[in-house]
Amino acid sequence: MKTTLTSLIAILITVFVIGCGKSDKTTSENKTDSKSTNTEQKSDDKNVQVSANDKSVEIQCSGMTCTGCENTIKSKVKKVDGVKDVNADFKSNVVKASFDPAKTNPDAIKGAIESAGYKVESVK
Repeated sequence: MKTTLTSLIAILITVFVIGCGKSDKTTSENKTDSKSTNTEQKSDDKNVQVSANDKSVEIQCSGMTCTGCENTIKSKVKKVDGVKDVNADFKSNVVKASFDPAKTNPDAIKGAIESAGYKVESVK
């Protein structure tokens, strides 16, 4: 009984630590200064500033298996300067983002998704 309980605990810890196999790998170049004053707000905030000049992109990617994967992609893409809003859906494997074309482009968003550990299939 003690061996079974120990094995069960070991399995649960392993599943908790591994998760879905993806992680948000931050590097020193992707860290943002928490003291910086940014007037633009990201999608989780209610003050998202959307202008008529904003563009949107739909990116088909593979590797998302859960809402944790969605959150990993969202957090990486939100760090790209100029991204206004991002939505990831693991069921359809689609990431939609709106951005300021004067500050970023679809390739930068694609790079953020790939740096999170997911494969980009197509960009529309």
